[in-house]
Amino acid sequence: MSGYQTFAVAGAGDIGRFIIQELLNHVSDGSVETVVALTRTSSGYDELKEQGAVFKTVDYSSHSNLVAALQGIDVVISSLSGPALSVQIPLADAAKEAGVKHFVPCEYGNPSGGKTYGIFGIKNRVRLHLLDIGLPYSQYYTGPWSDWFFNGDHAEFGFDIPNGKTILRGSGNVPISWTARVDVARYIVYVLTHLSPTELKSKPFAIEGERSTINQIIEEYEARSGKKLEITYESTEFLEKQVKEHPDDFENGFIRMLFLEWERGEGTTGTSEDVNKYWPEFNPRKVVDIILSP
Repeated sequence: MSGYQTFAVAGAGDIGRFIIQELLNHVSDGSVETVVALTRTSSGYDELKEQGAVFKTVDYSSHSNLVAALQGIDVVISSLSGPALSVQIPLADAAKEAGVKHFVPCEYGNPSGGKTYGIFGIKNRVRLHLLDIGLPYSQYYTGPWSDWFFNGDHAEFGFDIPNGKTILRGSGNVPISWTARVDVARYIVYVLTHLSPTELKSKPFAIEGERSTINQIIEEYEARSGKKLEITYESTEFLEKQVKEHPDDFENGFIRMLFLEWERGEGTTGTSEDVNKYWPEFNPRKVVDIILSP
């Protein structure tokens, strides 16, 4: 066991709520003692509160407020995203002053090493800041969240499988690491509660639920469901043109850039030897199983 037992999760949204839930799952076995959620508002979240999560309303522009909220915390796990990524720097400063022993920056998705554009630039600045202030950290690369991309709520990314439609951007033949959010949370909490501080320090961890191409996922889904998807195609050349002409546009810039990264082979979290290697019994869920689940 790492000895870390008190945790604060910054944000309780797309990935944060899964991490909070998984931490709460381990209170009964003694590996987790305290679960604090840092949010801008404490309203809602009744189910997590009933299970023992302590919600604290924080002001990320107030150093003293953050320091007070982090008293007695061993590990801060960031689940902040988008424009909020930059507030990880004042959060890290407050964590250092409060005596936090370990910090998990928001690195979920494609590995950010060596990339300086967009959100990757912010992520690299946060990591460099953690090094500068001497706060130990670990990174967790997850690939795209399979339950998020394929559940029909984010059709702008092209996967509207519940309505029988999908947009195939690029060739669809490049392997990608897909991981469901519940499995991301399971792996992160396992590592943080089982590895020693030395084993965790300044280390990236590669998580992978399944390594599959988009075409393989479509083919398996159609075979198992007996349904044919209506597919619209966007070539790599079209993606490059849209990104070049609309770099600041969400759909044309960010989303299509994501698919270009996958097309370049940047959608895997690590080598087959590296993924999941710190938990051999991990047993994550497969993509089409998730799509077909009720």
